[in-house]
Amino acid sequence: MEHSAFEFDKWFKGNLHCHSTVSDGRLDPRSVAGLYRGSGWDFLAFTEHEIYTDLEEFNDESFLVLPGIEIGMGVPGHVDRCHHIVGIHRSFDSMLESKHMESFSHEDDFQGSIDRLLDADYMAVYCHPVWSRAQFQDVAELDGFFAIEIFNNGCVLESHTGLGAAYWDYLLRQGRIVWGVATDDAHHILPDTCGGWVMVNASSLTRADITKALYEGRFYSSTGPEIYAFEIQGDKCLVSCSPVESIHFVSYERRGRSYHAFPGRQLSSAVHKLHGDEVYVRVECVDRYGRTAWSNPIFLGK
Repeated sequence: MEHSAFEFDKWFKGNLHCHSTVSDGRLDPRSVAGLYRGSGWDFLAFTEHEIYTDLEEFNDESFLVLPGIEIGMGVPGHVDRCHHIVGIHRSFDSMLESKHMESFSHEDDFQGSIDRLLDADYMAVYCHPVWSRAQFQDVAELDGFFAIEIFNNGCVLESHTGLGAAYWDYLLRQGRIVWGVATDDAHHILPDTCGGWVMVNASSLTRADITKALYEGRFYSSTGPEIYAFEIQGDKCLVSCSPVESIHFVSYERRGRSYHAFPGRQLSSAVHKLHGDEVYVRVECVDRYGRTAWSNPIFLGK
């Protein structure tokens, strides 16, 4: 069996979740776009609360703004539990903001809101499950989101509720093809910009190519380290990365394995032998400061 997670030589750095003064952020959209562009990001999605935002006027050949929206709804019967979904719009058809709000923000159930997003050619990301106080089953009962936030910088800084990899593995163990994303969810009140991102392996910096690569899982997420290659060759899983202290191969049901650098040294690659009965395998590369890069999973089942 041969499988590589990446296809192209080009990489594009982006944030899929942020806010401006259009909803509850502190900076205006032009300032937000300039901040990310100036920090080396290649693309950005404005995902304002209940408001569809398409700011193509900030686009040029070196920077791309993706249109989007964030919608939320409480879990019936539970005061503190809720669901939030970010929608990244893939379509090039112009749609009025009011039509989006009417379509996506007033459903009787949250699955209905996700379904409407999908029908309008959005890609849905399930947001900050720990912050939302969602139960594992709350998330598993929903369908249609292509990714889940495994790192949300704003939630980490606000209330230590931004790490969601346990929810991700819960879904992956069931064989659900769901990718993991790191985001900022920046509101620019806390120092919450440029803390979590995705590195997308795409052929060009266009909406069509970036959203296609995201949907197909051709990216990794990070708060610092870089992943250069992640692949399966025969019965071995291989990863190469920037220097880190630990590399963790995560698999289910059979356990994976962790590799750690000797004191004073670092790792830049690791190889893990597979047994063939794993549902999937993914890697986490952690540097000396605790910053992490997460690959997407490679599924091994039939």
